[in-house]
Amino acid sequence: MGSLSDDFLPSDINNLSNLRYMKLPTDIISSICGIGKLKSLQELHIFDLRNEMGYRIDEFKNLSDLCKLGINCLENVKDAEEARNAQLCEKRRLTDLTLCWSETDSRNINLDENMLDNLQPPKCLRNLSIERYMGARSAIWMNNVNPIFNQEKIEFSNCREWETLPPFGQLPFLKTLTLIEMPKVKCLESKFNGNDKYHAFPSLEVLHISYLEALEDWFEAGVAAEDGCLFPCLTHLFLLDCPKLKELPSLPSKLKRLEIDGIGWTTLNFCSNSNPIPLAGEIRRPAALRYLSITNCPNLISGGRYQEVETSNNCHLMLSNLWISDPSVLLMEPLRSIASLKELSISLNDELVSFPNEAVEWFLNISSSLCKLNYIYLASLQSLPSSLESLSSLQELYIEDVPMLQELPNLPPSLKRLIIIGDCHPELKERYGEDGGSDRHKIAHISYIDIRPQ
Repeated sequence: MGSLSDDFLPSDINNLSNLRYMKLPTDIISSICGIGKLKSLQELHIFDLRNEMGYRIDEFKNLSDLCKLGINCLENVKDAEEARNAQLCEKRRLTDLTLCWSETDSRNINLDENMLDNLQPPKCLRNLSIERYMGARSAIWMNNVNPIFNQEKIEFSNCREWETLPPFGQLPFLKTLTLIEMPKVKCLESKFNGNDKYHAFPSLEVLHISYLEALEDWFEAGVAAEDGCLFPCLTHLFLLDCPKLKELPSLPSKLKRLEIDGIGWTTLNFCSNSNPIPLAGEIRRPAALRYLSITNCPNLISGGRYQEVETSNNCHLMLSNLWISDPSVLLMEPLRSIASLKELSISLNDELVSFPNEAVEWFLNISSSLCKLNYIYLASLQSLPSSLESLSSLQELYIEDVPMLQELPNLPPSLKRLIIIGDCHPELKERYGEDGGSDRHKIAHISYIDIRPQ
């Protein structure tokens, strides 16, 4: 009995010379022998190469109308000259290109590098994705801004030997940059155009960096962009597991969402001064920032610097959502003097037993704005802040997997929803259960109560 792909497609499908689009699973599309005969094809989202006639990379040579192309299993290309046969640079309509290698242990690094040199896309390309490339350097064509001038979206992932990135900061139209699992990259930008005032990443809106274990700084040693000239249009910044990264650049006023997890921070340097001695009103804050997440940053907590840092009235944050793993960050500026907050989530902390007195008092700062409060995956927490009773705007309290919590503090009259689910202490269920709980009367004013222990 043949495979699904054998039975699904007629053997002469490659004779459909006017076919422009195919919406089929990858394994079905990759089963087409001689796909290069489909000369009118405009989109080929992913094709798995094989080292056999009819499935090699030279099949793409005559597909001149392609707008989107994804090539997988590039390890099956025998040499750099064969890669050149794809003639990607000649495809004048190509705007989206994905280049992928498979997860294999035995790879020739030099071959990967030379192959990528010969897979230069046309200048019209807008979106580039590269996955599991094992070369240590960028392709030659990447180091010259001209061939990649029009890039708007770039994603590199699982390129574990790559050391020096291309000059992304010089790309005038780049809006989204994603870098994942590139453990040898030490700085984000190292190439400069020689101008005295270097405006780096002038159009970048979204920056996502994950698992860059060696990343130490935004620029190579001894070079710095002018304050205010880095990421001027950035709205979303995601930093995950970059333990050597010690500080943020100056945050632009347009930033809306900032997520940090596993970063080597020692201070929350949200606000910046354009002069060493700031004048009144000169401190800038990310005025548009609404979502902030700071989790698993032990250097930030152990630094103990929150009492030393003061803030200007101009740096008070107004957040919609704040997500933290350690309440100690609430005592660091600018969070210490937060002006407004609608939803607070405290989660993923196995060591937190109770809240410091100062953190209990901190809740009074947001008593008139906080609407929702979440406690999630707190394995050792035994008590909630007593100041919850003073949260006059609180409408929902959500508790999930807080197994050591036996009692609730007095809750505010404004509360409309109480949800306790997952792993919870038997005593909590007994006290507040619907069937004769001894403290049920303390939450009787809440219109919606859902207590569902695991």
